Amino acid sequence: MTTSETSPVEQFVAASRSSGEIWGLHCKDGWVICDSAIYEETDVMPFWSTKDAAAIHCVDEWQDFAPVAIPLEEFIEDWLVDLANDSVMLGPDWGTDLCGEEVEPSDLVLKYLVETDIN
Repeated sequence: MTTSETSPVEQFVAASRSSGEIWGLHCKDGWVICDSAIYEETDVMPFWSTKDAAAIHCVDEWQDFAPVAIPLEEFIEDWLVDLANDSVMLGPDWGTDLCGEEVEPSDLVLKYLVETDIN
């Protein structure tokens, strides 16, 4: 396998590490959360590695939402812990059709730890 054959999750980790932030969608009522397409009675919180990728979703039922940056360190140390405790999956860099991988918070933490050699 070559280095150009990275998964969408690996691309998300690399891009967010490079920028130092994660993007979510937020409005006065809270953050965007979706139903899982894979697991019954499971919520998924989508996040994007760029503001532009998040902003394209601020239409239709999400027109009141806006992209909000979350510092990467806060995302790893606080958000992923809280989402794991709440049994919420992550949707990293979902496309315009709101489809993509659904990832356990602990799996994403491991990707950040392994790829940054933090132990």
